[in-house]
Amino acid sequence: MVPTSCIAKIRDRIVRSHYTHSVPSGKSRYYVFEEAVVIFAIPANYNISTYVVGVPNKVWELARLWAPNNHRKNLLTQALANTVRAFHLDEPGVLALVSYADPNAGHLGGVYRAASWVYTGQSSESRAYRAPDGQIVSRRKFHTGSTGLKKADIEALGYKQMKLSGKHRFVKGLTRQARRYIERKFNAGAEQ
Repeated sequence: MVPTSCIAKIRDRIVRSHYTHSVPSGKSRYYVFEEAVVIFAIPANYNISTYVVGVPNKVWELARLWAPNNHRKNLLTQALANTVRAFHLDEPGVLALVSYADPNAGHLGGVYRAASWVYTGQSSESRAYRAPDGQIVSRRKFHTGSTGLKKADIEALGYKQMKLSGKHRFVKGLTRQARRYIERKFNAGAEQ
């Protein structure tokens, strides 16, 4: 885990360089492996733990995975393997991890497959908005903090609503029991 004194610097790097231009707002754990940054966080979806392992509050999300352009081959897969082990030592009560590959950003989950995560399907399509300058902005941006704009208000600002493909969901069991549960539930090993 990264020392607290370094987290601000890593957050700045992720906000500047990751395609989401954001970091998780809730409880998070930051890890660095060589040039790669991995951030695990409490998932925004409170039901995901029950869905993935059958019990509540035992799943965290791999919220950000980043490495600079032109990084060495297999860096992200090795970063996943190493940081997942370290995370499990730091948070032994967590049974599994969930992560999402966003096809709208060109991510199909190859790094998760290479790291032996289990594909569990694709989430429902989501809504986003295209800004007048062409940038795609998540719907959540207009519904956080004190902001609470309605669709008409958002469109009045020049944004156009669009529907995006759902994200591909992958899970990684951290205990033998969780791996067995995931294997049975999602028929691991079946071709997608």
